[in-house]
Amino acid sequence: MTSQDSDSDTQLKTSATSQKRAHKELNSTTEMHFTDPRGYKVQKISKMARLIDEYTTLSKQKNLIWSTTECDITEARQKIKAYKDRTGESISFTAFLITVFARVVANHKNPMNAIRKKKKELYIFEDVDVLTNIERKLPDGTKKPVNYTIRKAQTKTLKEISAELREAQKSKVISATSGKQSSLMKKISKNIHKFPKFIRKMILNFLFSSPTFKKNSMGTVGVTAVGMFGSGLGHMIHLTPHTISLGVGGMDVLPFNVNGEIVNRDLIALTIAMDHAIIDGAPAARFFHDLRQMIMYFCHDAEWCFKSLE
Repeated sequence: MTSQDSDSDTQLKTSATSQKRAHKELNSTTEMHFTDPRGYKVQKISKMARLIDEYTTLSKQKNLIWSTTECDITEARQKIKAYKDRTGESISFTAFLITVFARVVANHKNPMNAIRKKKKELYIFEDVDVLTNIERKLPDGTKKPVNYTIRKAQTKTLKEISAELREAQKSKVISATSGKQSSLMKKISKNIHKFPKFIRKMILNFLFSSPTFKKNSMGTVGVTAVGMFGSGLGHMIHLTPHTISLGVGGMDVLPFNVNGEIVNRDLIALTIAMDHAIIDGAPAARFFHDLRQMIMYFCHDAEWCFKSLE
């Protein structure tokens, strides 16, 4: 058998594995059974879901632009797997992306870690507070996504951020505005979804007009990893209330150029959503370049990344 035949066999096996994974996911879809003779079921939308809808409506007012790319994460996944094999402890891949993203944002604080006040001032913050979404299991077995903010993420290691996310998933009480806040801020954050709509709109409008209030409520940047739970290399185009947000799409094994050779590698689809009123094209391009380089190469030997697992 020639090396070319061997490569072809490997690619066929990889393709078959991807199809098998997609087929398995398709068959695992939960089917809903209706007992009502009308043929439909009425289900109330939660107050938290309605609040998210109002956040999204306000996000549409931003001048958002998107940039997409794919990154080779083969070595990163191998290091995470090796750590689990050695210790039995899992490291969240979302935590890995948040760790890298926060470090790169910290190197580009102006304008990535900035929040605009009206149209005349820009508040540039020292700490990178990352708002992300985690999935928590409810007593009835269903899973519910909730927001969680990692404070001062640029100062934390991969191991610390992964442990913090795991702990947040297990916690009985969780607030999206974790970290130090005033008692009033805590009460508002915890109960805002319970207020009447006109009061929620007043609070949200104030939130979007006050940089410090917005930072305390939802961090300075965002990471949403919803796309990771699907199969195939698909990009997500998301809305965000932040100046910049990382959207994590699907993962797949595809041919990739490594040192002039085409080999099968683990790729992940990434999308950056940016407020074009604050971030221009050149700074955005420099940031995106540094993010890709950090994910694929420079984070591997960093003390705050995989070396923190040693």
